[in-house]
Amino acid sequence: MLRTRAVDVSLWQAVLPLEVLRLPDELARVDALLDDPVFFAPFVPFFDPRVGRPSTPMEVYLRMMFLKFRYRLGYESLVPGGR
Repeated sequence: MLRTRAVDVSLWQAVLPLEVLRLPDELARVDALLDDPVFFAPFVPFFDPRVGRPSTPMEVYLRMMFLKFRYRLGYESLVPGGR
């Protein structure tokens, strides 16, 4: 099941001070670009909207892949506990 947007603010995000949530200029510009729904369109044919386990929200996936590329991160450093 395709999810394009993450659900509401997590408990962790709710307790963080606002200055911690503020993005640096470069990341804020990329974040604004990735808010465009056109980036989700290529994923739609690969997911059934009604059946299956909910996917990682595409907005989260795209942002993670940008960070992985931009900062040359490996999967293990991008996803804590990931193998």
